[in-house]
Amino acid sequence: MKSPARILLTIYFVIGVLFLIFPLIMLVPLSFGESQFLQFPPEKLSWRWYVEYFTADSWLAATFLSLRIGIGATIISLFVGTLASVALVRGTFPGRNFLMAIMVAPLILPTVILALALYIVFLRWQWVDNAVALTFAHAVIALPYVILVVSTSLKGFDITIERAARILGAGPIKAFTSVTLPYLMPSLFAGGLLAFFASFDELIVTLFVSGGLQTLPVRIWTDLKLRLDPTVAAVACLLIVVSVAGMGLAEYFRQRNLRRYQNS
Repeated sequence: MKSPARILLTIYFVIGVLFLIFPLIMLVPLSFGESQFLQFPPEKLSWRWYVEYFTADSWLAATFLSLRIGIGATIISLFVGTLASVALVRGTFPGRNFLMAIMVAPLILPTVILALALYIVFLRWQWVDNAVALTFAHAVIALPYVILVVSTSLKGFDITIERAARILGAGPIKAFTSVTLPYLMPSLFAGGLLAFFASFDELIVTLFVSGGLQTLPVRIWTDLKLRLDPTVAAVACLLIVVSVAGMGLAEYFRQRNLRRYQNS
């Protein structure tokens, strides 16, 4: 029989989860309404606003720009984050903990402060209103996710396997790419997904640095300021589905890799 404290904790957990997902659930019927205004419950169900999203040039252009920037930021954060994780986990140099704190600081700092700092730097370099600069700015935001995920995976890796490869004649790079990197692939996949969605959903930094560029979050923000278009609800539902599917896939590969190495 469960104790009263455990029952109360379960109830609290359920209430907390429902509180978080209830607004997301409400978006679904709103996105299928036919009215040109957000209306709940909708009088008539329709695919109108989904069709509007996939046929409107402004929405598609914003989506493709977000995809390009998100993919670029993910590649940069994966490359830098993996190398940084190896150094932070295996290195013994002075100031290692301080460097770790600096690299994960974007998760702790208020986003508006980070956005202002990036804007000042890019303005001095005349990088504002530049897709490349925006990609690097998003990489700064995405980097902590990769470092935290990959570092955690590296701490659980038996380094003697890599040492055995070195003893058998493999060089340091060959030993890492043939032994350690395959073990890290699910973590890299999960970290890359987190990094991609962190970039894809970023608004505040984009507003400061983008200049005239309009990513999908900026397009949604602009639309909400000027008029309450139900297309926003349709876009939000699509983003929820993609995010849940991506994170579920990442967790599946992570768990499968963990079981594989535990049984080997």
